[in-house]
Amino acid sequence: MLSVRLVSEAGFAEMAQEWQACLEESAANPLFMSWPWLYSWWETWSQVLGMELVLLGVFDHQGRLVGIGPFCRRVLVTPAGARVARLYMIGNAWRLAPTIRTEYCGIIARRGYEQSVRVALDSALGRLEWDEVICTDVPVDQLANLQIGAFDGKGGNRIICRTEDRGIRIETSGCFDDWLSGLGKNTRLKTYNRRTYLRKQGELVFRQHDEGRDGDFFERLNAFHVTRWGKPAFDREALRFHRLLLKRLHLCAGKPAMTLILYNGRCVSVSYDLVVRGCRYNLQAGYEEDFSAKVSLGYLHLGFAIEAAFKEETTTAYDLLAGAGKKQFYKSYLNGDTVRFSTFQVVRSPVLKALYHIQRVSPPFIARAFSRKVGL
Repeated sequence: MLSVRLVSEAGFAEMAQEWQACLEESAANPLFMSWPWLYSWWETWSQVLGMELVLLGVFDHQGRLVGIGPFCRRVLVTPAGARVARLYMIGNAWRLAPTIRTEYCGIIARRGYEQSVRVALDSALGRLEWDEVICTDVPVDQLANLQIGAFDGKGGNRIICRTEDRGIRIETSGCFDDWLSGLGKNTRLKTYNRRTYLRKQGELVFRQHDEGRDGDFFERLNAFHVTRWGKPAFDREALRFHRLLLKRLHLCAGKPAMTLILYNGRCVSVSYDLVVRGCRYNLQAGYEEDFSAKVSLGYLHLGFAIEAAFKEETTTAYDLLAGAGKKQFYKSYLNGDTVRFSTFQVVRSPVLKALYHIQRVSPPFIARAFSRKVGL
């Protein structure tokens, strides 16, 4: 017999140790579903977005935490005056405001408790007030953890698929040279062989960032992004999030891997990775866009970072995460496995189900106008 209890904000702040113990015995992602990541997100954006915490803890008869349903709620009033109580997964604010992107979302369940935790959370969610739930960036292989009761459409709720995305994950437990030889000729040139070209003309250095020596890493990253994209990689809230996360990263057995490429003593590229429990995650990168017509600094830096992951004995994967590049899905050329993500909506309100049906069957231009009018 399992019990489900709502965890208060004070309880959330104090549960790092038991959260991590539960997470480590689950199949959930060790970075994005960790207490440092999700609590730092909550601390940064909950008040800004007007969120109410709906954190569900699942406990066994001994009081041990065996499952977590990381949700929050916001009541919206649409332009048409409709009141909508929407549940979100902590870590994303779908169509509400831009925050950092939390991938590999889902519930957390200790191994051996998956089915009972799903049943307990489904029952608890059924008793809560909500009109719809937004499940964001759920890895397809973890969908089964949510496909029960309220989330599988069998209880009369409507499931609407919103987006499908993909990322690339490279296994690094083997030999770097084998991975390199598996690349296409052009990709191998850009990720590795251009090192020789640059070294013939100057000094090329790949190294770890050191704040005392190199200054603030995020200032460098943002400066590159402003030049390339016209806006910083991380705004004020995102910077606060990442600084909080880095202070707490040790709680999920993680460490930063912030690296620079220097050419003739000048920093021309930066990469922001985090390493957690054997996987190195590529969160963000920035570089001098007009550095050379012959050299793609983005590919070159990835080549160095991936090689570093292969050389680190305890690192078994390099995760490029979801999202496309500026012009193409360049990650698909890097000889990795595809990870698929799904973002979907669970609609319980009869009124909303009717409105979404009208939206679905209308011609595209009418559907867009209708969406703007009713605010959905």
